[in-house]
Amino acid sequence: MNQVNRPQKALRRSISEHYLDSEGNKQIRGSSTDFETLPIRVSGAILDIPGVEQNKELREWIGYAAVYYDTGEYEKALHYLTQSLMIEPALEPYFFYYMRVCKGVLAVPLRRDEVLYEAKLVRYYALPKWLKWTMLGFEFRLRCKWCGRYTPYIDPNVPTFGFSTSANSCMSCGRMYPMPSWMWDSPDGRAYSYYRMSFSDEKFYKEFERDYDPKPLCQHK
Repeated sequence: MNQVNRPQKALRRSISEHYLDSEGNKQIRGSSTDFETLPIRVSGAILDIPGVEQNKELREWIGYAAVYYDTGEYEKALHYLTQSLMIEPALEPYFFYYMRVCKGVLAVPLRRDEVLYEAKLVRYYALPKWLKWTMLGFEFRLRCKWCGRYTPYIDPNVPTFGFSTSANSCMSCGRMYPMPSWMWDSPDGRAYSYYRMSFSDEKFYKEFERDYDPKPLCQHK
């Protein structure tokens, strides 16, 4: 199996229902504290890899990868992820899922209407701010990380109020939380969603369990 599709056992991070906070204390995943500290822990986990913080160029490339990933520019994100991984292979357990998502989306051929939308998007970005009003009604979309189809943008943090999947789901495949997110698609972000049981479909849980073999398993069934 390709390395970016699933981390080698020797490189896999141990995932459990607890995480260690900044003081080394065990905290419960899926809690409010987990949510509040998640952004810092996601960036901290990468910077804690020996040599990353000291390498300015590598940090810049990782930053570009994060920005492009969050904005759904999968091809550019994949480029910077790949280059960063070539410099520092120890990033693999943190990057393999981002790369899997990027490759999966890019493998989906665009429909004609999506090609036309991309051309319209280029025109929108090219307009100066004071002329964007000429494209009133323009709807910003990103490609769903699950099915690769364009869907109206939804902030990844929009809650689903339990399992009201329509509150944050892809208009094409219907899966929840379709937007790419550097934070939520990180190992700790996925673990939060797993132990909080944020998803209604089994696909998320099965994929996470294949990647991390979490102990204990969450009671999502």
